[in-house]
Amino acid sequence: MNQIKSILAELRKMKNIALILLFVGLVLFYYKSLITKVVEKKIETDPVKEDINNNVLIQQMLNNLMIKYGADRAYIFQFSNSIMYYDNTHRNHTNMSFEVCAYGISYEAPNLQNLPVSLFPNFLQQVMLDRMIYSDIKDIKETSTYIALNRQGIKSVYIAPYFKDGKFVAYIGLDFVRNNNNCDFDYKEFKNLTNEIGNILVQ
Repeated sequence: MNQIKSILAELRKMKNIALILLFVGLVLFYYKSLITKVVEKKIETDPVKEDINNNVLIQQMLNNLMIKYGADRAYIFQFSNSIMYYDNTHRNHTNMSFEVCAYGISYEAPNLQNLPVSLFPNFLQQVMLDRMIYSDIKDIKETSTYIALNRQGIKSVYIAPYFKDGKFVAYIGLDFVRNNNNCDFDYKEFKNLTNEIGNILVQ
C-alpha cells in the first residue's frame, strides 16, 4: 500500500514538472522575438563603436561650425588631472582632443597635448569668463597669451567654455589664420552651438 502511495506521489511530481516545462515552453514561444531583440541589443552594445560614432559626429559639427563662421580652424580642448604630485595633489592639464582645419591650414593638435594649466592661467580665466573673443588678437593685453596665439599665426580667435554640472570641463574655439574676422560675431549664438557640441562630447 505504501509503495502505491509513493508511486502516486512521484507521478504527481512528474505531472507538476511537466506542467511547469509546458508553461515555460509557451512563454518562450510567445516572447521569443522580444527575448531575441533584448539579447541582440546587449551583444550590439560596443563602447568603442559608440565612441567612434560620437567622435565622427563631433568632427562634423566642428566642421559645420568652422564653415558657418568662415574660420580656418575649429577645435576642442578638454581638461584632465592624470599626473599626481608626491603630496597626493593633482596637476591639471589640457589637451586638444578634436581639431578640423580648412585646406592649407596647419594642424596644431600634435603640439597641444598634456599642457599644464599653470602655464597659461590668464588665458584660461578669460575663456572661463566668456572673454576670449577677439577679432584682432593685438587687442589681447596679456603678453603670454598674445605671443602663443601669434606664434600659431592666429589673427582672430573666438572661444567658448563648456561646463558640465558646474565644472569647467572643456572649451571650444575658432581660429582665423588667413585674415582677421571683420564680420559681426554673435557670441550668444556661437555659445549655443558650442554647447550642443559639448553635450555630445560628455554624454
